Amino acid sequence: MDLMQLADEVLNVATPVTIGMIILEATCSVIKRDGGYAIKDTIASVITSLGYQWIRKFLLASVFIGGLLWAASLSPWSWSASSPVTWMVCFLLVDFFYYWDHRLGHELNILWIFHNIHHSSEHFNLAVASRLSWVEEVYRWIFLAPIAMLGIPVPVIVFMKLLHRLYQVPVHTQYIGKLGWLEYVLATPSQHRVHHGRNEQYLDKNYGGVLCIWDRLFQTFESEEEPVEYGLVKQIQTTNPIRIQWIGPQRLWEELKQPATTWEKITYLFKKPGSPLREDQEEPQVEETVPLGESAA
Repeated sequence: MDLMQLADEVLNVATPVTIGMIILEATCSVIKRDGGYAIKDTIASVITSLGYQWIRKFLLASVFIGGLLWAASLSPWSWSASSPVTWMVCFLLVDFFYYWDHRLGHELNILWIFHNIHHSSEHFNLAVASRLSWVEEVYRWIFLAPIAMLGIPVPVIVFMKLLHRLYQVPVHTQYIGKLGWLEYVLATPSQHRVHHGRNEQYLDKNYGGVLCIWDRLFQTFESEEEPVEYGLVKQIQTTNPIRIQWIGPQRLWEELKQPATTWEKITYLFKKPGSPLREDQEEPQVEETVPLGESAA
């Protein structure tokens, strides 16, 4: 069995396990009556996840893998897929580039319109883990392209990316507290709760996927201290899955329709969410009914 087939087998096992974890956590939430799950919000997360999985598998996987294969073709050398060193280096590089993928997803308007979907729930639970943009796979391979260009085999990258993604599922829970010394090494549930917080001190913090060393190195780390308020700075006020997907591009389009030069509109795409369209503009002019120009947690 090659690595791509193995990845499919792992995903086939991980999917029902994840569903079971969600059911168990939701049951605990109902028993405890802690408000960790809301029916409409959970349904929106599940539908969003199913849409993401279907579109990724049948439409965008070829774009993702095709992009990596193209990048690999530019490499003058190749690492051995059977070497432990290859796997260790691949893990560190996948985690490092994920940090920047994730961080730029918060710091650039053009990427935030997709990533805000993951932060649009006012709840924090395992069902939120796969509440993702249906089209983000179109560009996310770009952040892994440098690894392929270094000669790491594409199947190794894809398999490592899958394991990396699976690790991030269980950190979306409120039922695991701080983990002692592991808080200095790993991206933990406590740290990821901070990442999803809309509290001012929690905004744009803790981007790490598996390791938190990048947050500490690049000064984006924040420890969980006060209770976390989840969601966007300005909540979306909808549980319609289609609406959730569309809010980002719609809000950006409305902002770009305001009076400004072509250059100002182009540069706005690469500004931080919440920045004014024009330099002489104190804040976005569009009436805020949905939170797209803000940097959510």
